[in-house]
Amino acid sequence: MKIIEFYLNIVHFCYYKAHYKLHLLTNKVNPFRLLAEIPVVKKRLEKKGVKNIQKEIDTAFGNKKNGLSITVAGGFLFVLLFFFFFGVFSLIYKSFTAEYLKTSHFVVFGVLSTVVCYAFVFKKDKYIKYFDKFEKWNKGEKRKYNFSALCITVIIIAIWILSF
Repeated sequence: MKIIEFYLNIVHFCYYKAHYKLHLLTNKVNPFRLLAEIPVVKKRLEKKGVKNIQKEIDTAFGNKKNGLSITVAGGFLFVLLFFFFFGVFSLIYKSFTAEYLKTSHFVVFGVLSTVVCYAFVFKKDKYIKYFDKFEKWNKGEKRKYNFSALCITVIIIAIWILSF
């Protein structure tokens, strides 16, 4: 069970980092960033106590407790688990019957994905302890675990596609 928790948190961390880095990359080409440089807007932001709007936006994305990137990463993890349960169950189900999956099956997959995400990643903010450990990785470990997260994602999507 610890190995499942470890790898789910690795995948979650890799999705979080990928989303946050994508945000930082898009900052360079985001034309709306220039709106904060307009003198009227700048004065209004300063009046509200915001000195550097870009820093505030980066904080809103990067916050590990309730930031946008952590929310997106959690959503990706949920969908990945949903695809896994759907794919595995569908492959087994099709081997024994010619019927299609019912709506109740999808509800069960959703509930199961939610329970697994909560129990292994979000309960008592387990992921924050893992994130602190993962951020200390050296370059080789980062490459290795990013590659393993990518492989896990590709394998699960392949299982999901094969289930059709």
